[in-house]
Amino acid sequence: MKKVIVVTGASSGFGALASRALANAGHAVYAGMRDTKGGTARQVVQAHEYAAKHGVDLRVVELDVVSDISVDAGIARIIAESGRLDVIVHNAGHMAFGPAEAFTPEQFAQLYDLNVLSTQRVNRAALPQLRKQGRGLVIWVSSSSTRGGTPRIWRLISRRRQRWTRLLFPTLANWRAGVWRAPLSCRVLASL
Repeated sequence: MKKVIVVTGASSGFGALASRALANAGHAVYAGMRDTKGGTARQVVQAHEYAAKHGVDLRVVELDVVSDISVDAGIARIIAESGRLDVIVHNAGHMAFGPAEAFTPEQFAQLYDLNVLSTQRVNRAALPQLRKQGRGLVIWVSSSSTRGGTPRIWRLISRRRQRWTRLLFPTLANWRAGVWRAPLSCRVLASL
């Protein structure tokens, strides 16, 4: 069955690849990108060209995950256009390298906001729709670097995202929303 899916952080990397793969599989995919008229305008054009060339349902939605206004508007647009939302893929994030003391508190707060708190923004906007539908799937993409091999600052932030997922799991399960945390080595926590 064709699903309506939103992928955050879909302008490049895993987000762009996941959006295209899911669209190729026959789903309606909204590739969430920030600054679609500015910094990611080229990626917007590439997504549209990809959709036209491959005959898939791949759309771009303005979705700056560090902005409540942008997230609320983007999720509202998806629901208005499609009438539903079936899957949320939390992919947006940024890896930072360097010793902890190299980061100002403001930089650390920005990284935490993007990598951890952004998922709560998207959930606040999207989960009411999944509850209304009585089903849905939430997928968190995280990094296997939490096990080592990268600077401690990144591991700390990435672990917080994973812990946040674990904390939300019982709440989402009570509402029949599936949770799938997908580090590079995938592990299913729950499915529909």
